[in-house]
Amino acid sequence: MNLCCIILLGTICISSSFFTSKYERRRSAAAAIYAQTVKGPDADTKPDYEQIHGPLGKTLDRLFLTIFRTRMAEQVGIDSSLPKDDYQGLMELTGAMNARFSDRTEVQKTAQNILRSLFPSWLPRQYASLFSRPFPQFSARMNAWATRVAGTWLMGECELNDVEVDGKLYKDQGLLVKRCRFLEESGCASVCVNACKIPTQNFFIEDMGLPLTMVPDYETGECQFSFGRMPTVEEEMEAKATPCLSRCPTGGSLRRWHDGNRESVDLSPISLNETSSACQFMDAA
Repeated sequence: MNLCCIILLGTICISSSFFTSKYERRRSAAAAIYAQTVKGPDADTKPDYEQIHGPLGKTLDRLFLTIFRTRMAEQVGIDSSLPKDDYQGLMELTGAMNARFSDRTEVQKTAQNILRSLFPSWLPRQYASLFSRPFPQFSARMNAWATRVAGTWLMGECELNDVEVDGKLYKDQGLLVKRCRFLEESGCASVCVNACKIPTQNFFIEDMGLPLTMVPDYETGECQFSFGRMPTVEEEMEAKATPCLSRCPTGGSLRRWHDGNRESVDLSPISLNETSSACQFMDAA
């Protein structure tokens, strides 16, 4: 009888130790992940993006959203059940696109193809020949202006500004996004880099013949467009190495997925706060 009690107590102690250690490991992992994240702007100060419109007004903004959403659905191969002019439908498509490819370059190529599909096939090539190469400064200012006019619905409030290119200051060749809606709604640095920053830069550089550098600030939500300026290797490496946002819905899983490392992806990432949930992008894979 005493021997049985000793064995039972020993089993209980071992089991308790095992589960305690497992809990501590998970808590330590969560702390490690959180230490490598960027807090981002305060969610309590989030703008009412539905009330922010481009210079052409709300009606045309909704038209731009509808066209973009339609082209994106054609490239991704599926569509959201939400109305065409519903921004959250666009974010659902973005999630599906990012979940579909474990190779980040495939996400970048798909996003670049979406931008290409917005224009007649001949236009970017002709623009490069007729404007970008012979009139680089004029082209840079024109595209900064056009991006503000046609992109406020996507990014939120933005303003033209001066940028430095090769040590010289150029007037109105920049566009400052004050708090990017696309980044805010996705809550994910990997989505920002692979579905927006890199493909947009590549589209302007490769298709429009116009250098562009985009520098997102994950602490403030700002993003600086510098037309006429080529991105440096160091800047691109820094962008790709940026820690995830602390409120990222994937808990960092999407970045590991885009690294092609499926074995390291936890489909039920540790919740870092009360609003975190299982990886919504991975669920769509």
